[in-house]
Amino acid sequence: MMSMEPKFWILEKREDSIKFIVEGIDVPFANALRRTMLADVPTFAVDEVEFFENDSALFDEIIAHRIGLIPLTTPVERFSLDALELDDYTVTLSLEAEGPGIVYSGDLKSSDEGVKPANENIPIVKLAEGQRLTLNAYARLGRGKDHAKWQPGFVYYKYLTKIHVSKEVPDWKELKALAERRGLPVEETDDELVITTTKAFYLPRKFDGYIGDKIREEVIPGSFVFTVETNGELPVEEIVSIALKILMRKSDRFINELHKLAD
Repeated sequence: MMSMEPKFWILEKREDSIKFIVEGIDVPFANALRRTMLADVPTFAVDEVEFFENDSALFDEIIAHRIGLIPLTTPVERFSLDALELDDYTVTLSLEAEGPGIVYSGDLKSSDEGVKPANENIPIVKLAEGQRLTLNAYARLGRGKDHAKWQPGFVYYKYLTKIHVSKEVPDWKELKALAERRGLPVEETDDELVITTTKAFYLPRKFDGYIGDKIREEVIPGSFVFTVETNGELPVEEIVSIALKILMRKSDRFINELHKLAD
């Protein structure tokens, strides 16, 4: 385990994504955080669909599958999303549509204003003249480890590294320009160029012959660059916060079980 206290700092924050560095952790913890965000942070998703009319060209099962994959807003302030046991609360989304026209996610009418399609422009099915579609879809809280439709977004991380480029390398200025275009921190000394890879950085093939000698990559111990993207169910910063709380809950439960065994 790393002995230093973990530190976080944000590199970039957008409406639907966040990029941050975590320092002072090891690979198992980095992977546990990533897996917790993907598999354990709960969101609302449609889990059952009851059809009353379906004259469309698609089978009930196909439409149900499409509706199940529509991201639904999940009101974080109303539910204990960091709890290890989930609330059984169910939301009904009703749909009544008649062709001609395309049925969109925004046509679903929710019984709970806090739980509704995060994007209203997702097409579900195209109805021809006279075709009808009437259904009730029932949404509940679930976790990504049970089905991907409950995953709150996409998470990946990389090692934080520094690429040292000797100025003996022909065209080293080309690498400097590439790094600056990527928005990467670049330091320059009399002898070398140092590029900090807060984003993925790939060297053009013409530089392959210098790798390991005049171009070397230094891994910064215990430092990782995380990128988290939300599907729209939860604010992206909440995905990270809830995942950390779930990890703490699981650790506490594990320690308590160990104490019981010791007694």
